[in-house]
Amino acid sequence: MSGGGSWWVLVETSVGGDFRWELVRTIPVDGGRDGAVDRAAQLARTCSDSGFEAEEPEAYGRRVFRTAETGWLVEVARSYWPNDMKSPITLKTHVRIAVGELEHESETPVAPPPAKGRLRRALGGS
Repeated sequence: MSGGGSWWVLVETSVGGDFRWELVRTIPVDGGRDGAVDRAAQLARTCSDSGFEAEEPEAYGRRVFRTAETGWLVEVARSYWPNDMKSPITLKTHVRIAVGELEHESETPVAPPPAKGRLRRALGGS
């Protein structure tokens, strides 16, 4: 199935300590390219460290870098007091936000059932 022409905001977060990125959200946006750019820019200013809208954006520190006309890298920082510490700890994570136009989409094919083997038949399996 072809799906060209719709605009999306794509959100990636850094995963673990090995500098991998994972696509955590795909947000369809009405309003064409301009609407998607506006939505992405707003999300860069208000997202939590998970890439979702923060209930209290002011609870996070952030640096928003525009890396391309339709792309942002966001450094999100959060401070908290561990129970056994005498001072707060600040954690920093990164979120990448980009705008993309969906050019093609197809359904994932259903995997075929496993092949019947001799051992499986001998044990009464089908």
